[in-house]
Amino acid sequence: MKISTFSILALFSTLSLLAYHTHASIGGYISLSDKKKFLQVLSKSFNIEGDDVSSSYYGAKGLKLLNEPYEKSVVSDNCAHIKKNFNPAKNMESTFNALSTWSLLGCQGSLHNSANIKDIAAVVENDKSSLLDLRYAAETLSLLKQAIPNPTKVVQLIQAKLKEDDSLQNIGHALHLSALLGNAGKFAQDRIEDVVVQADEVDGKILQWEGGLTTTSLLITGLLRLPGATPFTPVQAEKLANYLLTRKTVQTSKGVWALLEAATALSASSVSPVSISVVGSAQVTVDKPELRIQVSDLFGQALKPAPGAVVAQSVKRVADDQVVTSKQALTGGSSTTEFVLVLKQEPGFYHVVLSVGSHTAAFNAKISGPISIKSLEIGLSDADGSSALKLSQVTYPGKLGSTLQADSSQHLVVKFAISRNVHQAFLRLYSGRKEIVFVAEQDTSKQYKVEVNLAKELSNSGTFEMELILGDAIVMNPIRWLLGSIEVSLGSEAPQATKPIRGPKPEIKHLFRPAEKRPAEAVSLFFTALTASPFLILLILWGKLGINFGNFTVVALPFHAGFGASLALFTLFWLKLDMFVTCAWLIPIGGFTFLSGHKLLSCIARSRKQEK
Repeated sequence: MKISTFSILALFSTLSLLAYHTHASIGGYISLSDKKKFLQVLSKSFNIEGDDVSSSYYGAKGLKLLNEPYEKSVVSDNCAHIKKNFNPAKNMESTFNALSTWSLLGCQGSLHNSANIKDIAAVVENDKSSLLDLRYAAETLSLLKQAIPNPTKVVQLIQAKLKEDDSLQNIGHALHLSALLGNAGKFAQDRIEDVVVQADEVDGKILQWEGGLTTTSLLITGLLRLPGATPFTPVQAEKLANYLLTRKTVQTSKGVWALLEAATALSASSVSPVSISVVGSAQVTVDKPELRIQVSDLFGQALKPAPGAVVAQSVKRVADDQVVTSKQALTGGSSTTEFVLVLKQEPGFYHVVLSVGSHTAAFNAKISGPISIKSLEIGLSDADGSSALKLSQVTYPGKLGSTLQADSSQHLVVKFAISRNVHQAFLRLYSGRKEIVFVAEQDTSKQYKVEVNLAKELSNSGTFEMELILGDAIVMNPIRWLLGSIEVSLGSEAPQATKPIRGPKPEIKHLFRPAEKRPAEAVSLFFTALTASPFLILLILWGKLGINFGNFTVVALPFHAGFGASLALFTLFWLKLDMFVTCAWLIPIGGFTFLSGHKLLSCIARSRKQEK
């Protein structure tokens, strides 16, 4: 069987690791590389533009959630910018963002005064305030360590606003506001189930609310902020975490802030999602069988409290679907989040199922190992079997002591045995740029064998190098072994060399069908006259009835000119023009004819109206 070098390369490309698919509690975590990307996005929010102070808040809060320090230049520039553009009368969200950024950056001095506090407190009690303003006014008072006035009235305002508009955004702001009202805000716990039910589930793995990342983050943090509430089951928390991990590519500072807020709230909750993932590659070797597993929270940190022992419930060999290990406890690794699974098994692919407390994960692992050549024999045999097969023994990595001499009546035979089966075993014959590759098959004795009919497989005589190629997806040391050379003399029995497939193709000569016999000239003239007869009849009738030119006016000239141009264009189309050129001319001519005709009809209508 022959295959190309390209096929060999494609087969050897399977040496790369099979991608593993984790079915863990969550499909990963926020890694160091993710945090670096977040920092790049957040740092752009400190670029001062106009009178905006909110973007600085998202940057400052995001760095705080990532436990990253602020640069001195950022602090001084943004503090001066906030002090210059602070406007409590603008809106409550902007006021809260400015005061929060002032506090986060550690700006010197006070940004607010007693009059500002009175104005903010008035917003909380104002019936015309929106839920957004009510929430951020209360947040601002809480930030300034001021009591929220009349919590009972605030609760009534919340309920009234929700009756008017119970959108997810309003519900989210209501949850955050209720969490600031103490016992008066406990009424919000009655809305928890309704809010969670409105979440959309995707593929049974992701949970989110309509409105995207900002709305989902607002509701997650609002629900988890309610004191004493447990709004999510562990499974729901895992699906929400999976959604957050799909949004790690967000490119705005507000989006990064929303993602980090929600992830922090989930990680700090009693249903903190558990990430079970492979550290680095899921490939081990027989001499280094330690597979490293990381068990962490959403931020890659150790879980507190620990969810339980890390156990490999089963390790199943994919080739025969046989369980080779069960209930194997993992040992501790180099950090508090790392655990080691020792896979002392034969090379191959394995399906591993891990459990961490009540959480499980499944993935594929690969164990690779070396191969060795036990024996190899090579020789020539007669095609008709008239003489006994003579084989020479060759030891790896040596080669034949002399060149094999073969003719068209002989077959090349290679037999070899290796330490274990491989998926790719080839014999390659090549000479210069010419090559031919054969697949080695196993016989009943589990020995590999290649038999080449030289007269049939080779197109020309010459000396060919022989190379054995062995490889597999789980082979650590793929082998390319130059066995020696063979000189083949095909003589007159050699088949004609195939013509090259490149180069000019032979000219294709097409013979058109002979023209059909045309009718007699008299018949053609008769049908031509018959076709023109309507026009002749029109001229005769005009001659008898007469043509009335009395009502002809100058206004009619453009219309008749356009109509005549259209007829002339159709005549040219029949004689020489193509459809595209005709349409290009017809558009302006037709438009001119339409407008002039409309003008003519208007004039006729006016003249008749005046006569009446």
